[in-house]
Amino acid sequence: MQKQNFIHYFTFISLLVPLLILQLFYPQMDILLFINKQHQALYDAMCLYGTFLGDGWFIVALSLCLLFFKPRLAILILLAYLLSSAITQSLKHFVFFESNRPLWHLQNNPALSYYLVPGTDASYSFSFPSGHTTSAFAFFGMLYFFAENNGMRQLWMLLAFFTGFTRMYLLQHFLIDVTVGAFIGFTTAFVVYQYLYLNAKLDFIFKKWNISEK
Repeated sequence: MQKQNFIHYFTFISLLVPLLILQLFYPQMDILLFINKQHQALYDAMCLYGTFLGDGWFIVALSLCLLFFKPRLAILILLAYLLSSAITQSLKHFVFFESNRPLWHLQNNPALSYYLVPGTDASYSFSFPSGHTTSAFAFFGMLYFFAENNGMRQLWMLLAFFTGFTRMYLLQHFLIDVTVGAFIGFTTAFVVYQYLYLNAKLDFIFKKWNISEK
């Protein structure tokens, strides 16, 4: 099982490689505006509401609900979310605090035209890395590792990537923000699952709280 999870992790990394290569040949703003120009009403609605899949309150609320049905999974999701968020927020506020979001660049360059989806929150600072993307990949990443078949794994991965896409479509983040956020989130989920769950590092918590496997 552990070997299979390492294969899954490196499969995920292979999905990020084309995104990284793309960024070697095209400027971040060009990539973003290309996505932005594909706007239409259906995409607007999907992205405006779909972006909440990476919202911290959404993930915490779902985890609390899961405590009644899948307590171990719920605790692991919360751990992955909290750890990945701590990493991302530390990078945002203490390392890359001068990184501005797409809207800041767009509004300071009148030559660039863009479309802002109605109802989108206008954010201008702390762009790198994407917090919503990090959280989504930590959340769906943990579901991915707990999935019992490839169909469910593909669904969770699709939803994670979709959440990252919404951040660009809504002009909240550049591709590099999303790519790094995805790496942090999924890697955190992998580490928590692999080393804390499979290696039984958290068994003392489950025993202390009398949590049974479900």
